[in-house]
Formats: sequence, C-alpha cells, structure tokens
Amino acid sequence: MKIFICDHSGVTLPDGSNASSSAGFRGDIMMRALLADISQIESLEVLTLQQPTSPPHSAPRQELHISVGQQASLQTVDECMLEADAVWPLAAESNGLLELIATKAIQHNRKLFGSTRDAVHLAASKYRTSQALQANGVPVVPTYRAQSKLPTDSSAWVVKPDDGAGCSDTHIFPHRAGALKWIGGQGQSDYVLQPYVPGRPCSLSLLCSDGDVLLMGCNDHRVAVSDNQFQYMGSIINSIQDSNGQLQHMARCVLAAMPGMWGYVGIDFIITDRGPVVLEVNPRMTLSHVGLHASTGTNPVQVLLDVLSSTYRSAPSRRKIRQISVDIKACQEAWGPDDSVRE
Repeated sequence: MKIFICDHSGVTLPDGSNASSSAGFRGDIMMRALLADISQIESLEVLTLQQPTSPPHSAPRQELHISVGQQASLQTVDECMLEADAVWPLAAESNGLLELIATKAIQHNRKLFGSTRDAVHLAASKYRTSQALQANGVPVVPTYRAQSKLPTDSSAWVVKPDDGAGCSDTHIFPHRAGALKWIGGQGQSDYVLQPYVPGRPCSLSLLCSDGDVLLMGCNDHRVAVSDNQFQYMGSIINSIQDSNGQLQHMARCVLAAMPGMWGYVGIDFIITDRGPVVLEVNPRMTLSHVGLHASTGTNPVQVLLDVLSSTYRSAPSRRKIRQISVDIKACQEAWGPDDSVRE
C-alpha cells in the first residue's frame, strides 16, 4: 500500500495563505515519528511533499518524495492522492485544511487514515464541540463566543482561537472585562472564551473505528503560563491508570456525540475534583504519538492497519505499559523523536 502523507507545512490554501500558520500543531515532530513507525512495516510505501528548506530526516527505505519548491498547490495534492492508495492527513484543524484533505481523499476514492469531513468540521470548532458534547450529557468545559452572555462566577477566563491547535494564541485573564477588551483589540471575531477550570491537564490517545475505540495512551500534559499565555511543554505518556474504566467510558461517550471519528483521535481533558471534564477533541494525530511506540511496545501504525482490517492482533497490553516523557524543546532541538523521548 502506498500512503500519501499530506503534511500541512507544504501546502498553500486557495486564498494563498500558508497552511502551517498554526504554531501549536508542530507537524514536523509528528512527521518524523510517523516515518519512523512506517519504516518498520515493509508492506508500506510513503509519498511525501519535499521542500528544499525542509530539515533532513531519516526517511524509510520505501519513502518517495515529490519536490514542490517552497509550497505545494492543491493541484499537486490532488496528483499525489491519485498516485497513492491511501491518504494520511498531517494537518491541524486550523484554516480548514484538515477538512479539505479529508474531502479530497473521499472524492478521489482513496482510503482515508483519518476522520470524516463532518467529524473534522465539528471538532475544528471548540464552540461546536462544546455544544455537541453538552447536548449529549458529556462533561465539557463551557465555551462562549465573545458576543455571548457570560456567567459571572468564573475566577478567570481563557481566550483562544475557535479553531486553534494546542496552546497556540491561548491566553488567561483574571476578569471577563479584560478578556473581552483583549478580544476587541485583535481585529477578528474568531476567539472563544472558556471559564478557567482548575485541575490536572491530561489527554487520551485513541485509535478509533466505526464507533469502537482502542485506548493507546492516558497522558499527563506539562503546561506553563508565561505573560498570561499558556505554553505546552510536553507530555508524560501513559502516566495515568484507568483502573475503573472511567476514561474509556468518557472516550466512548465523546465518540458517540461526534460520529465519524476514525483513526488517531486525541481528547484533551482536565481531571477535577468532580471527575474528568473534556476540554477539546482533536480529530487527528497529536504530539503524544511521538511517545506511544516506546510506551506501549507496539507500533501505532501497525495497530491502525489492524483496525483497518478489523483485527486487533497488535493491540498493546495495558499490563506492559510504561511511562514515557515527551519533551517539546528537546524534540525541536533534535529534529526527531529519538533524542526527545525518554523514560
């Protein structure tokens, strides 16, 4: 099987903008981890977009490059899809690119290693996600638009882009008046507000198929605040034990409320005194993937292929899980997962 990995950093959108503008996504780090996993599966070939300025990486033997200069047009993306058997989107929800890739893959009748267009469209908006989960009884952080009537009982307010990725452009304010004033000075209206919820920031790494879910990682997030802005520092993969199945149940409830999730899905949540509360849903690969192979002792790509064939022969055993630390700064300095993933 030949898989086209559609990396967001090499694509120009129809309006001429650079799709790599979402600083919180860090697709370069995920690309290297993904290629490392694929290199261990002899039955796969990989097609990628190659820019002259792209940093070198250890490419698998079966990787093919399409040289695209500084940026690839959507026509080039179409041509790559037609040359491949399957499409693996490596893009954030921001700017609508992930939704566009999913749409094109289905239009070209290619296997999509990702969520459906409708699922991506829903998850791409933090406001729509919150509304969908609330309507289905899933505990979720309330999300408001700037013009909404805001409650008065929040101790602080978090402001972020409605379609943002990671902690990109995410700010905290002690009062709603300050938050609204800041939004008003940005010259755009796509920011949402969430009451600050104290607790333990965490995430789930899932492999999903037709409503079924395989829990690959229960992770702690390391998050700092500098100049009133959140900074994602990294994760500790499988540092949380889901001994009572509460997190597995939460994941199933989220998927039931957001149909069409397939492949790698990440759920960010907060462990509070009242239990886990969903913060957002990522309908695609997240940075936690970088540490999954080392943590579970299994190849996440092979597990996903098994899901595609309706088998789970390579599913990890929770008894053999070990904690793995993923440090974002080390990832950036090393340009690869090998020096940034440790026990």
